[in-house]
Amino acid sequence: MTATRQNVSRGDCIAPGYRVYSSDDLNAESASASASNSTSASSGSASASNSSDVITVATTTKSSGIGSGTIVGIVVAVVVVLLVVLGFVWYRKKNRNTLEGNDYAKVTSPTSDPKTDELDEADFAASKGPQSLASLWDDEDIATARIPREKVEVQHLISRGGYGEVYYGLYFGSPVAIKMLLPQLRKSIKHVNDFLDEVKLLQRLDHPRVVQFVGIAWDTLSDLCFALEYMEGGDLRALLVSYEEQNLPVGFDRSKVTIALHVAHALTYLHSLDLPILHRDLKSKNILLSSELEAKVTDFGISREREEKTMTAGVGTSLWMAPEVMLGQRYDDKADVFSLGVVLSELDLHVLPYSHAKDLSNSGRKLPDTAVLQMVALGKIHVEFSSEGLQSMVELGRSCVALDPKDRPSAAAEVLYKLQLILRQEL
Repeated sequence: MTATRQNVSRGDCIAPGYRVYSSDDLNAESASASASNSTSASSGSASASNSSDVITVATTTKSSGIGSGTIVGIVVAVVVVLLVVLGFVWYRKKNRNTLEGNDYAKVTSPTSDPKTDELDEADFAASKGPQSLASLWDDEDIATARIPREKVEVQHLISRGGYGEVYYGLYFGSPVAIKMLLPQLRKSIKHVNDFLDEVKLLQRLDHPRVVQFVGIAWDTLSDLCFALEYMEGGDLRALLVSYEEQNLPVGFDRSKVTIALHVAHALTYLHSLDLPILHRDLKSKNILLSSELEAKVTDFGISREREEKTMTAGVGTSLWMAPEVMLGQRYDDKADVFSLGVVLSELDLHVLPYSHAKDLSNSGRKLPDTAVLQMVALGKIHVEFSSEGLQSMVELGRSCVALDPKDRPSAAAEVLYKLQLILRQEL
C-alpha cells in the first residue's frame, strides 16, 4: 500500500490490521520492535514515481502466546492455594482429635479377644462405623433417639454381665435402667458399634411384653449409655432364687404360667415382624418383672434380624442354648422355643438348668459345665420337670426342649396358644 504524506496526516490511510509509517519513522520503530517480546512487525514497501512522496506501510500482528512471567505467577498462586488447603485440613484433624481425646466408636464375636478390636486414633479414623461425636449426629437413627446426657442420673449398680453394666438411675426424675459398656470395652470399636446396633433394634420394638426403650445419651463416646424402662420386680432368676430359699412348693401355679405366657407373647411378636428377630439369649436373667409379676423380655445385645431361614453363629448363654446352636449347626426361631422350654423348667423347679445332671459324676464331684453341655448336645440329658403339678405344662415344656427341632412346637405362637388354653381351662 502507498500513500502520500497528505493522506497520512489526514488519517485517510488507516486500515484494520495495519499501521502506517513514514520512511523516517520506520527505522526508529524497527529498533524498538526488536527489543519488544509482545509485538512483531512485518513491513511492506510502497513505491511512487517521486521518492520524496513515498511512505511505507507496515503490518503488525499481536502475539498469541503467554509470557513466561505470567506462567510463573500462575504456578506460584496454585502452590499457595494447595498449601493453604492442606494446612486447613491438618488443623481440623488435629483439633478434632484434641477435642475427642480417646473417643472410640463397632465388637468382636463372643469368642474373640477384645484387645484385637482396640485401635489408636489414627487407625480408628480409617475404620468403618461411627468415628466421632459428629458421625453419631450423622446417623439418623441414633440422632433421633438422643436424650440429654445431663438429664440422665446414674445412681447405683443393678447387675454386671460379660459386656455391660446396668445401673438404676433417673431420667427427668423418673426411674430408669441405664445400660453402659464395661469400662475396659469402651475403646473397642466392635463393642461400641454392637452397643449402637442394640439401640437401633430397640427403637423398632413396640410391644407391652418387651422392655420399653427410652433413649440414648452421651457427652463423649466414653460415657455412652442408653436408658430403658425400669422394672421394679427385678429379674425372674432372682425371684426363683427367693422361692428356693423360702422352700416354696415346686410345680406350676397361675402366676408362673402367666409369666410364661408373657414371654411367649414377646417371642411371638419378635418372630412375626416383617424382618423376624431371634432373641438368641433368652433366659431367666433376661426376663424382668413388675411389682405385680408382669413379665417383659429384655437384653437384645446379641439379637439379630433373621434375613435367612436359618443361622449358624453360636451365641447365647450355654445352659439355655439349643443343641443345634451348641454344635454350630443351622438354626431358626425354634432355637428360641428351646430356650423358652428351659425357662419353663426353671419356673417349675426354681433351680438352674441341669442342676441334677451336675451330680451324676461317679467320682462324687459335680460335672463341669462343658461336660454337661456335651451331654445336652448329644441328647443324653435334658432339663427336668417335677412330677407334681400340671401335666399339660410338663408336656409342653418337654416338647419345647426336644433334641430335634422338628419335634418342637412349630412356632412361639403355638406355645402361646397352648398356654392360653391352660390358663383358661385348668387354672
